[in-house]
Amino acid sequence: MAINYKYKAAELREAVERCMAYCIDNNKPPVDFVLHKFTPISADAIVDYIKWAKEMEDGKRERDADLMEAAEVLKKWQEFKTVFWLEIGMNDPKLSAFAIFNLKQPCNGGYSDKPLGTVGNIEINIDTEGVGGGKAFK
Repeated sequence: MAINYKYKAAELREAVERCMAYCIDNNKPPVDFVLHKFTPISADAIVDYIKWAKEMEDGKRERDADLMEAAEVLKKWQEFKTVFWLEIGMNDPKLSAFAIFNLKQPCNGGYSDKPLGTVGNIEINIDTEGVGGGKAFK
């Protein structure tokens, strides 16, 4: 099944490159709203393109070279945002908490400081010998 999508790779590439240059030249944080100054693509559309490209790579959808290329451009935008927040956190200790908060947002990388998934069974042994004469946990 083909996907009817609105934004082509060439126009997205040009818009993303202009947006990244704008952010760098004007010291602006690269948020999706800034990207909207250069193209009307929504944050949801960014996620959809990347999801569709992944499904095409996995053989779940018919391959579309232009859409896959557009998804690569949007991944580059996401990586640019991640690097921006990493550099803020590393270069200014006063802004490190702010940078970490932004890195935890799904649109900026979705980093987590907690283990993901299950860790399996955990066994805890408590040795009560010597504690209160062995009577503490009766």
